[in-house]
Amino acid sequence: MEKRDILVIFGPTASGKSNLATQIASKHESAIINFDSLQVYKDLKILTDRPDDEICKKYDHRLYGMFKGSESCSAAIWLEKAEHEINNCFDNKLLPIVVGGTGLYLKALMGGLSEIPSIKKNIGEQAMLDLETNGLDHLYNKILTRYPGTKINSNDKQRIVRSYSLLLQTGKVLEEWQLEPNKKIENVNYRLLLTGGLREELYESAMQRVDNMFRDGAVAEVQSLIEKNYSTELSIMKAIGVREITNFIEGKISLEETKNIMKKNTRNYIKRQNTWIKSNNITQNVDLKKYL
Repeated sequence: MEKRDILVIFGPTASGKSNLATQIASKHESAIINFDSLQVYKDLKILTDRPDDEICKKYDHRLYGMFKGSESCSAAIWLEKAEHEINNCFDNKLLPIVVGGTGLYLKALMGGLSEIPSIKKNIGEQAMLDLETNGLDHLYNKILTRYPGTKINSNDKQRIVRSYSLLLQTGKVLEEWQLEPNKKIENVNYRLLLTGGLREELYESAMQRVDNMFRDGAVAEVQSLIEKNYSTELSIMKAIGVREITNFIEGKISLEETKNIMKKNTRNYIKRQNTWIKSNNITQNVDLKKYL
């Protein structure tokens, strides 16, 4: 079977991914498929710089704004929906243009996700009892005994409990299960385009974007989230800007301080994204001219 192309546009925030996607979409029969973990939320449009309604009407956009803020979107949930949309593109002879900056989603798409068993209720209860009785170090040492090469941080309670629960239930820890990914989309070529450019130019673009967010109604957007009484533990409430603007609304910091903190946090996020790209050896493997 002839291999089919999936075009991936990947890079840090504010690097021009969405604009590049629409430029390419204007020249090809295609669909733009989101892999940004926050642009999936309906309630968060301005702070995530989600493509506006006019652009979405002009070009086929998928997996944007599909979840309520109270809902959860894991890599597994996103992958299932992305595979459906990509296969739909192939069936209709469209080029799938997958666009975003969430490395975990990209890794899941290209490498697959392990089909890790759900933890049974009685096993979960036993793991929590062991934690309360013997402490976190005890659980961590059990994991180490089984899998000495674990990269789980010794203070990462959530992952330790999950890994320990899997050990009780299956005899294998989390990382052993992750060594067996299930790759679902076959016979495809991933054509990667990386966005980014010079670091200072990227920072400048990101700083301007923060100012534009306030012009476009970011404060009202966060006020709406507050009125929905969403838990601060939800993914949507951890987006850059939500906590900062909440503090401004509550009178804890000034507008100028809010903007400055958001800009600093955005720069730090860009650094983390670039570090992830380098550490995972993500490189461009196609000439942009082929698509423009």
